Amino acid sequence: MKRHKRIIDTVLTACLVIVAATGILLHLKKHGIVIEPRAVLKAIHYYTGYFFTLCALLHVQMCLPMLQKMKAKPWFRRFTWALLGFGTAVLLTGTVKLLSPVRIPHIGLWHFWFGLFMIATAARHLWTALPWLSAKWRKP
Repeated sequence: MKRHKRIIDTVLTACLVIVAATGILLHLKKHGIVIEPRAVLKAIHYYTGYFFTLCALLHVQMCLPMLQKMKAKPWFRRFTWALLGFGTAVLLTGTVKLLSPVRIPHIGLWHFWFGLFMIATAARHLWTALPWLSAKWRKP
């Protein structure tokens, strides 16, 4: 179980970096900078985003009981719950943007801003969790 958690946490971190980077590159179009091949960037962003969501669900399933018992670090719990909220908002706006048959005004901008807030809260979450994860990789 611990080995699976370590792998899922590592993949989750890598997916966050890939999704954030491709999302920012895709957003640059709004500022007149088009990076090609755009279709490939979009595909990487979508597939990695949904894989990130799958890994996040597994991560939450494994860590939620532990999070609920953490009384000593309320700030960590607050950032974690904010991360869950922003992650859900990013998933919903991204899915609506992807599947909507018509263009919905400003949904992409909402998706972008929710993504930035998710990245910020994930960075704070990782500030605490990354030393633990790297220590787990050093142990056999």
